[in-house]
Amino acid sequence: MNWLAISISVAVVVTVAVGVLLWFKWKKRLLTQLKQEKHQLQEIEHRLLAQLEQEKHQRQETERRLLAQLEQEKHLLTQLEQEKHQLQETEHRLLAQLEQEKHQRQETERRLLAQLEQEKHQHQEARKLKDLSQQQLTLQKTPKLTTTLRDLLVSGRWKEADHETLRIMLNLTNREQEGWLNVASIHNFPHEDLRAIDQLWVESSNGRFGFSVQQRIWKSVGGNLKANDKIYEAFGDCVEWRVHKNWLQINELTFNSSAPTGHLPAVAVRLGGLSWGIDGFLWEKRDAYVFLLCEKDW
Repeated sequence: MNWLAISISVAVVVTVAVGVLLWFKWKKRLLTQLKQEKHQLQEIEHRLLAQLEQEKHQRQETERRLLAQLEQEKHLLTQLEQEKHQLQETEHRLLAQLEQEKHQRQETERRLLAQLEQEKHQHQEARKLKDLSQQQLTLQKTPKLTTTLRDLLVSGRWKEADHETLRIMLNLTNREQEGWLNVASIHNFPHEDLRAIDQLWVESSNGRFGFSVQQRIWKSVGGNLKANDKIYEAFGDCVEWRVHKNWLQINELTFNSSAPTGHLPAVAVRLGGLSWGIDGFLWEKRDAYVFLLCEKDW
C-alpha cells in the first residue's frame, strides 16, 4: 500500500512539477511575446510620434508659408489701394486739365469765330465798297447810256426800262440797224457796261430781276450752250415766259414789281423768244441770249 501511495504521490508530484514547468515555460513564452508586442508597440508609437512630429512640422511650415503669402497679399492689396488712389488722383487731375483745355479751346474758337466774323464783315464791306466803286466807275464811263435806264427803273416804269435795255445793248454793239444781237456781239460786249446794266436791274428790284438772276435760274435747270427743248421749256416755266405750255409774246408779259423772279429784263422775248415755233424767228437771236447766260461772268 505504501508503494502505491508513494507511486501515486510521486506521480502527483511529477505531474505538478511538469505542470509547473509547463506553466513557467508558457509564462516565459508569454512574457517574451508580451515583450515583443511591447517592443512592437513602442516601435509603432515611435513611428507614429515621428510621423506626428513630421506632420506637425509640415503643418507649421504650411502655416508659415500661408502666413507669409497672406502677408504678401496684404502688402499687395495695400500697394494696389495706393495705386488706385494715385490713379484716381491722376484721373481727377487729367479731367480737370481736360476741362480747362476744353474751356480754353472753346474760348479760342469763340475768339476765332468772332475774328472771322469781323473779317467777313470787313471783307463784305470792302466788297461793297469795291462794287460801289466799280459801279460808279462803270456809270461814269457810260453816263448817257445808263442814266435813262436808271431813272426808268427807279420810277418803276418796267416796260420802258426793258425796251431801253435792248436799245442800250444794240447801241453798244453797233447793232441798231440789224435790231438784234448775235453771238459775236455778246462775246465782244463790254463787260463793265453789261455789269452796270445788270446791277441797275438787280438793285432796283431788290434782287428779283436782272441777267445774273436769269443766269442762276438757267443753270439750275441744266442750261448750257447745247440745251435742248426740255431745258428751254423748264427755264421758260421758271421765269414764266412760258405759261400752260405756251410761249408768251412781249405784250403778254408782266411789267411790274410783282412779276416772277427772273421775268425781266425780257430782251430774249423782244428778240423773238426761246421757242421753236415763232414765225420769222432766227436761231442766232436765241443763241446770243443763251451765250449771254452761259459764258458771261457777273
